[in-house]
Amino acid sequence: MNVITALDRVIPVPRLVEADHVDLAVSPRRAWEEIRHGDLGDAPLARALFLVRTLPDRIAHRGSGAALELRIDALHSSTESPGFQILADDGASELVVGAIGKVWHLTIPFVHVDGAEAFRTFGEPEFVKVAWALRVTPRGEHDSRVTLELRVDATDAESWGRFRRYFAMIGPGSRFVRRALFAALADRLGTPGSKERERPLAGDELLADAHAELTHGITIDARPAAIWPWLVQMGCGRAGFYSVDELDNGAARSAREIHPEWQRVRVGDVLRATPDGDDGFEVLALEPDRFLVLGGLYDADARQQRAFTAERPEHFWHVTWSFSLEVLDAATTRLHVRARAAFPANERVRVEWIRPVHHLMETAQLEHLAARAEGRLPPDDWRDVLSGLGGAAIMVAAFLTPFQRGARSHWGIDEALAARPYPGDDLVASPRWGWTHGIEIDAPAVEIWPWIAQLGADRGGFYSYQWLENLAGCGVRNAETVHDDWTLREGAFLRLHPEMPPLRVAALEEGRYFVAHAAPDEAARAAGRPWAEASWLFLLEPLGPARCRLVSRYRCATSDQVAMRLTMGVTFLEPVGFAMDRRMLLGVKSRAEETASSRPLRNLARRRRASAS
Repeated sequence: MNVITALDRVIPVPRLVEADHVDLAVSPRRAWEEIRHGDLGDAPLARALFLVRTLPDRIAHRGSGAALELRIDALHSSTESPGFQILADDGASELVVGAIGKVWHLTIPFVHVDGAEAFRTFGEPEFVKVAWALRVTPRGEHDSRVTLELRVDATDAESWGRFRRYFAMIGPGSRFVRRALFAALADRLGTPGSKERERPLAGDELLADAHAELTHGITIDARPAAIWPWLVQMGCGRAGFYSVDELDNGAARSAREIHPEWQRVRVGDVLRATPDGDDGFEVLALEPDRFLVLGGLYDADARQQRAFTAERPEHFWHVTWSFSLEVLDAATTRLHVRARAAFPANERVRVEWIRPVHHLMETAQLEHLAARAEGRLPPDDWRDVLSGLGGAAIMVAAFLTPFQRGARSHWGIDEALAARPYPGDDLVASPRWGWTHGIEIDAPAVEIWPWIAQLGADRGGFYSYQWLENLAGCGVRNAETVHDDWTLREGAFLRLHPEMPPLRVAALEEGRYFVAHAAPDEAARAAGRPWAEASWLFLLEPLGPARCRLVSRYRCATSDQVAMRLTMGVTFLEPVGFAMDRRMLLGVKSRAEETASSRPLRNLARRRRASAS
């Protein structure tokens, strides 16, 4: 819902609007007192505010000898001495100052009006109306935001044209003055970032004798509820830490999705810090959507973790790592992160080189967290590009070796199994070409089926060479987790590309197979025009209680026209299909096996509690 401000009532339909803001590390009440009643006369703040107040006159040198009295309380206009005046003041959070004049003159002829309503209705030709508002709003729990909004309107088109030419010259100076004003305010009162280290955060009390402390923060355009799931799933063997994965996650890519199976943690759980071993960060305190405090007590001699509250050994590292979410307004949140450490005196040298490393890692983590919470992760990263280049190389090799086409047509499965009948074969009874690929997966069908059932460019992707698919305009992102609302049903459509007709799911047996079909244009076939049809089967065959074979079977038939045989035929599509389908089967395998291996820990995603040695 749009809120009507005092400035809206003064200039409801402006021809020019410009706004600036600054966040201050003081309460709204303190900020209001400073800008509303304070003495703003010391440079450079004094000069900035005076220029904002009477910029045209200062450029024209009008009144240059007058003493500077730079209090908003001193702004007055009268019939004898017209100029800027206070048009609205709610006494707590917003004031509006305005003036009417021919500002393009060297000596500006101002017009006095009696109050905001007279200002709004003034319509005498050849004048512009200039008004600016200062607003103070709360910003989080401790801070405030000061906003200056400038609006300009003209009483006729000719006057507006004159103002536009005038403002083209003085506009940069006006903007500089406003920013200088805010810079002076920030220097005088401090900004939230500059004061962040001074504020208490959750977890500080758990390590009262810390010898070192580093605090970072980032403002995220999202509510805490959108940020919390990313925080709570951190840990090696889980979502990673969203930082420099090569350094802190065994080079495995940090999660790009929220994983439901990793959302439940409790105080006492240990989130692994490295891919090898069980030591990590003990969950010390948490309150959903507000704070998560991790920590650990590490015995340097025994090279093992103890319970955080255990007695410190002779050589130790005692650390906390706190993540606190502060609501700034309805759409933004400040994430504060603080690392604290206690250690013996002989470890101080090590701390000095840890500091820059931690700063690098923490800065990267916050930037990547913000990108995830705000939904602005790029679809592909360097891993996708590198993988795609490898896939392209496989396609080229396949294209150059047509004599290997027969062997490729049953990759991962023996020739006899590939030759047997399968569900859906009757849909394309006489294919011109096709493949039957297979892969064995160390997981039961119940763990594999959900990954297959969400295939599609508009669903979970194809777990293949994502970068190559997106180069072709597919717009996919390969899923990392199962999304129940993406499950295919019989009669639904399997979409391969946004601009291609989808394949209809012609048959489906839950947990076992589905076959998608692209029917031919029967009218075209009857008339002898080009046509094509295809079917694509995904079949699960149990090989034991915890092992399955996944079969991908593609069959394609086309008319005999050369153009159709080139565009839908084996020569060009088979090398591409082989590379992409092989990668897809491997992608399903890795996902399903990872899901199956984590099943015993899924309910709480718990690791062992740190215990005293």
